[in-house]
Amino acid sequence: WYQRRVREAVVSTQSTGLQKALDQANSGGVYASMLLNQSGSPIAQAILDNERPTASIAAHIWKLNLASGDSIRGGNLETLVIECDQGKVAVGAVAQYILCLYSKQSTETGLLMTKFSILRDHIAPPLSSIVES
Repeated sequence: WYQRRVREAVVSTQSTGLQKALDQANSGGVYASMLLNQSGSPIAQAILDNERPTASIAAHIWKLNLASGDSIRGGNLETLVIECDQGKVAVGAVAQYILCLYSKQSTETGLLMTKFSILRDHIAPPLSSIVES
């Protein structure tokens, strides 16, 4: 518990670059980007306008995926895209955190996946170094 809190504090203190990266992802139909801990609590987030994405649902779905054996560490699934009535959600792991991008229903799935991959690749190295320390 204590080590997890320390990691989250380190992420928070280094959040300027992380916040900027999350902000930059919000365009072209993507209206929210969030980095969550394993329990679904936001570590950092960027949300446009009055949108209210539900982080805990995305985190819960990702944890169910891990429990079913389709884990990233197994190499089977890197990103999960969920299409809902009111939009799409791309969710996947970055180090020990969960990254979520929320978009409008009209956003092309390929664009959402590209944004997710670029953002994940950009924030993974600093987050991995926090987890290892």
